[in-house]
Amino acid sequence: MNYFSKNRVRKIFIAVIALLFLAWGLSMMVDPIRRPRPMVRNYVLMLTPLGTDIDDVLEILENREGWGRIVVNRERGIVLPTAGDRSTAIGNQSIRVFAGNYWPSNFPIIGLIQWTTVSIFWGFDEDGKLIEVYVRKSLGW
Repeated sequence: MNYFSKNRVRKIFIAVIALLFLAWGLSMMVDPIRRPRPMVRNYVLMLTPLGTDIDDVLEILENREGWGRIVVNRERGIVLPTAGDRSTAIGNQSIRVFAGNYWPSNFPIIGLIQWTTVSIFWGFDEDGKLIEVYVRKSLGW
């Protein structure tokens, strides 16, 4: 009897594919920055709801593990990209955080070629109240 019959190879292949999808799904549950941008934004808004004071947001971010450098600008808001070459300025103050990097897939060969960098921007009005959150994902080499 042939140890590697077509049926056996097919079952192994399906099991490997299923495990890869399971690993991908678990990675999205464990690390919120791996989720699509709207879901990351919703997660950030759960941590820092609109209307939160800039100092309260800073305190939350300083106690957050795993996120990188925090950049505070008390003189400029955030600039949101819009369609075409235009951009929109939001607010009078801002915070920017490097949230991390991840491989865009669970296939290490692709991940060694490029990764996704996630940055999060908070925009505040003149009174220091949160009015906008923007999540930027960019590919790096």
